[in-house]
Amino acid sequence: MDKGIYTAAASIRSDKLRQLNQAHEMSNVSSVGFKKAFQISDKTYRVDGENSLSSRFFKTSVSLGHVDLTPGPRIVTQNPLDVFVEGRGVLGVFNDDDQLAFTRRGDLRLDGNGVLVNGEGRTIASDAGGEIQLDLASLHTISKEGVIYATDTSAEIAVDVEVGRLLLRNAIDTDLEKTADGLFKPSGAAAPADFEGADEQVFVTPFGLEGSAVKSYDVLTRMIEIERAFEIKINIIKEMSELSQKSTSLMAIT
Repeated sequence: MDKGIYTAAASIRSDKLRQLNQAHEMSNVSSVGFKKAFQISDKTYRVDGENSLSSRFFKTSVSLGHVDLTPGPRIVTQNPLDVFVEGRGVLGVFNDDDQLAFTRRGDLRLDGNGVLVNGEGRTIASDAGGEIQLDLASLHTISKEGVIYATDTSAEIAVDVEVGRLLLRNAIDTDLEKTADGLFKPSGAAAPADFEGADEQVFVTPFGLEGSAVKSYDVLTRMIEIERAFEIKINIIKEMSELSQKSTSLMAIT
């Protein structure tokens, strides 16, 4: 009975992490380019400490954060700088420590200094290295190859001039994991960094965005399942505790 209580209590700790993960996904149902991550990995350890029972096992859950790059819904926009990253491609950005990381969020715009950023305020990385600086007075478009063109609207004859190129990588053969800021890095890397990626070129679709890969009804279903599992385990602990008390009482009588 003591073993049953211990096992149920240890399992509740794992359910807590799952619950937090689902709450995080629910809060990002409307986030552009949000990706789910396979964050739960259960491991069971034998408890062999002093005065412990050898039959006891402790279940733990750890957050792995491996990114699921399954495309989200396609959203058509009127912004020429918005891009939908096709396939398993990812877009280079800089994190808060100015390290290269990756994202699927393609709601691009120019900040007050003419630097290309996304809707989260992340600086977009150039294929040539560094940030992408553009002229605020020009009209900009992005090709399917990720090439940025500028058009001088004041000129008598408009000519498109290449002024930059997005840093795109094909992660079809690369395992990515999420960092604490929600960006991606190669799995196992000590810090966010670039990776070579597959040879197949990554394309983007202008005038489009990728919606969140999270479906609210899926999250709600999983949250209900977790809640039911929690209630079952609480009832098991209560019943085991009552049986233990009855057994102790019977042993005292005898």
